[in-house]
Amino acid sequence: QPALPPPPATTTSEQPDSISSAAASATAFTNPGPYEHATMDSKRLVSLDTYDGFRIDINKQLSPYMAAVHSFWLGTSMIPGKTKTYSFVTQVADDSGILMARIDPSRGSVDGRIHRAILGGAMMAKIQAGISAEGQQDQLLGEVDFGGL
Repeated sequence: QPALPPPPATTTSEQPDSISSAAASATAFTNPGPYEHATMDSKRLVSLDTYDGFRIDINKQLSPYMAAVHSFWLGTSMIPGKTKTYSFVTQVADDSGILMARIDPSRGSVDGRIHRAILGGAMMAKIQAGISAEGQQDQLLGEVDFGGL
């Protein structure tokens, strides 16, 4: 019977391919979000927010969860048929979601969004609505994202 060579003299902590060391060095990755939003952060950094005329947004924090914005845009040629516009935006946000509404009196439109975490944050329900005076482009969209935001 031939003699077997002795096993290598290494401990478990010295072995680079051991399961315990791999598990200890692994980091928990969070959900990166929907595929549609993958390039959103880079676009926000490299794109310019250009406009003509005079634009002012007046923000007011009404409570820790609620904010209101009055938006004025004067002397612009970027909006067909108009040189000025006004809109009012309000939003309420907490840990489980956000509610937002925008009113544009010159267009006669109301837009709204509701994003709420459901099933203990396992899913995010999203509803978006747009209603106008003409009624030709009214819309209601709903979706559910699994895995949070």
